[in-house]
Amino acid sequence: MKRFSRITQALDADSYQWLADNHPDLSEAIEVEVGHGAAPEAIRRHVVDVTDRVELARRCQQAARHVAAQSPE
Repeated sequence: MKRFSRITQALDADSYQWLADNHPDLSEAIEVEVGHGAAPEAIRRHVVDVTDRVELARRCQQAARHVAAQSPE
């Protein structure tokens, strides 16, 4: 079992909820991009490239991991 995986899952869910509450268009866009196969790391890099907002990019990566974890395999 991955160490601290439950903590990571909780933090990822929290970031997803924060984005859904504060930037709903962004959380919806993350859902779409993850559905199209985008990796969470790629989403983080794109957000940094476009906005230069590292903290927002980290939240987007965490939210993307949450969305990916919720998707059926």
